[in-house]
Amino acid sequence: MEKRVLGIGVIGTGTFCDAYLSTLGPKYSNVRPVSCADLNAEAAKAAAARWNIPKIYTSEEMFADPEVDIVLIITNPASHYSLTMAALKAGKHVYCEKPLATSLEQANEIVAFAKEKGLFVGSAPDTFLSPEYQTIRKLIDDGAIGKVINVSANYVGPGADLWHPNPGFLYKKGGGPALDMGPYFLTTLVAMLGPLDSVFCYANRGWDVRRLPHEDVDVEVFTNYCAILSFKSGTVGSLNMTYDEWKSSLPRMEIYGTEGVIEAPDPNSMTGALRLLKADEFKAYVNTKESLPDRINAIYGPESRFLFRDVETVVPRIGNERGAGVADLAAAIVEGRKPRVSAELCRHVTEAINAFNVCAETGMPYKMTTEFELPELLFR
Repeated sequence: MEKRVLGIGVIGTGTFCDAYLSTLGPKYSNVRPVSCADLNAEAAKAAAARWNIPKIYTSEEMFADPEVDIVLIITNPASHYSLTMAALKAGKHVYCEKPLATSLEQANEIVAFAKEKGLFVGSAPDTFLSPEYQTIRKLIDDGAIGKVINVSANYVGPGADLWHPNPGFLYKKGGGPALDMGPYFLTTLVAMLGPLDSVFCYANRGWDVRRLPHEDVDVEVFTNYCAILSFKSGTVGSLNMTYDEWKSSLPRMEIYGTEGVIEAPDPNSMTGALRLLKADEFKAYVNTKESLPDRINAIYGPESRFLFRDVETVVPRIGNERGAGVADLAAAIVEGRKPRVSAELCRHVTEAINAFNVCAETGMPYKMTTEFELPELLFR
């Protein structure tokens, strides 16, 4: 039986589209970029030339093209809902950059409409499909660290001010670290540990006016979040997200179990090692120390860091590339199964992000209303 290759239409050909187009086609042979569109016609032409894309369209022309099976939306968050709904109404499957939508109401409408029409929708990030995080999920499922009781996730830095050519939009409505970086951490966490039951969050902002290299911007959103997560599984955790701090030595992500600890890479950039500490090895090492000061230092000081051992991934490292979610969605269409980056999972993350702001404004915890099925492991 001949393998079915699905056509991809790309809307949004800014710099980030290269992260997708460098893999869609070259790495994943079940998809093929066939058209692109952008409000900036020159950007669309340049992307088409770089990646040998045969058609340059408006979005309306793309929606009407029978060669386009999946619309890949790589635009600003404020446009995700309208473009996704327009593509669905044209009968196209959709994969969207994060977040799926900027409100739970929008996400609910997308999920309901796609289900009614028998169409598939997915949304970035797909980094939990990386070899590193699939290995972590397998370690958890196999009981390598026992019962998972706590997680710590941290995105701490000065925002994009020092590198982005035009970071002002990050401080306007629809911006902020929760919508920008939150999806990487939340999607990864729930894809490993299952749905959230409730959340609580405090938030504030460091500056009312952001002094950027080329302009001063009034800050309209919270830029510093401290969230508490409660999972249906019983796991609890913390999530720090800020644009207001300069540097941190906090781990990007650690997962704590009754029988060990997993040190995980950054779920955005995929930098950092995947390491595992086993409780029995830790206890055995501490027990080699005879004096009380030595035992305390072995437990709480840096001395025992060597017990964190590198873990070989289920398949070789591939680095920071995007496209696995699009390819899996395409395979799901052909195979008639639910995609791993499902619309329901993405909606759950959208609800959690919006819940942080609700908590910060009301001072009350938020009970989650959405659920999803834990995605199957990609590698067995």
